[in-house]
Amino acid sequence: MRIRKGSVVSGLAGLFVVIGLPLAGHLARRNAEAGCDLDGVKIDRRYRVEIVDNQQERHTFCCLRCAQLWMQHQSTAPRSITVIDEESGEPVDAAAAYYVRSFVVTQQSTGNRIHVFRDRAAAERHAEKHWGTVLPESENPFH
Repeated sequence: MRIRKGSVVSGLAGLFVVIGLPLAGHLARRNAEAGCDLDGVKIDRRYRVEIVDNQQERHTFCCLRCAQLWMQHQSTAPRSITVIDEESGEPVDAAAAYYVRSFVVTQQSTGNRIHVFRDRAAAERHAEKHWGTVLPESENPFH
């Protein structure tokens, strides 16, 4: 039985597609930026939360709500929580930040509507512009 050259080429091309494309996709995803430690969602830097646990391990989250949900399942308090000031993009200790609940959703998957600011004036501007409320200290998301 004689094998035609075109059949061999077609077979090899098919084999490449079946094996090569999934492998290439895996390699591409492996080098991509890590997602949220709770749900894997891509992290928008403006809403990023980082928690350092008692074992000094860093955990990053796409929004405050994911960080809160993760913390509910931890038996010990974290060493530190850092949030991002939406106005400057700079990190802020979560205890020192001002939080605003407004109509602007930061993460579709969780419906999070809490925003973070370094200073009260910026928080008040956001609240006024987006029909929000500056949260009192007792409602600090990480209190």
